[in-house]
Amino acid sequence: MGWQTQRILDTVGTATGGTQSINYNLEAIEALMVTLQADVADGLRPPNATTGGTGPTTFTSTSYGTIATSSTGRLGCQIFSEGPGTLHVTLGTSTTSTSLYTVRLSSGDYFETPSNYTGLIGGIFATAGTARVTEVS
Repeated sequence: MGWQTQRILDTVGTATGGTQSINYNLEAIEALMVTLQADVADGLRPPNATTGGTGPTTFTSTSYGTIATSSTGRLGCQIFSEGPGTLHVTLGTSTTSTSLYTVRLSSGDYFETPSNYTGLIGGIFATAGTARVTEVS
């Protein structure tokens, strides 16, 4: 909670302006606390330092396969398609096919999952190909 505390302290500033200044600062603190509570309720989390990850691993499946399993500790996942095939990637539990996918990656394309996406990532190559996958946690 360090950055929230600093923001509150920055908002408060100096309380040398009498009662009006103190009331203003209390209103600003109250508004900030309401915002922070709403962010927490919405599941937003403050920026985290990256402490680890897995990868890069290789994905080469020409039939549906799991690129990355669900992981509540995942902060991000990067996929780089380096082979000649076209990789079809799906976020979520739907089975990926060459006609049902979230994103299609040609050779040399790069994709990052949305921030803090922790769900299943599936994929399939239309023809033989290779992708490098790195998960950040």
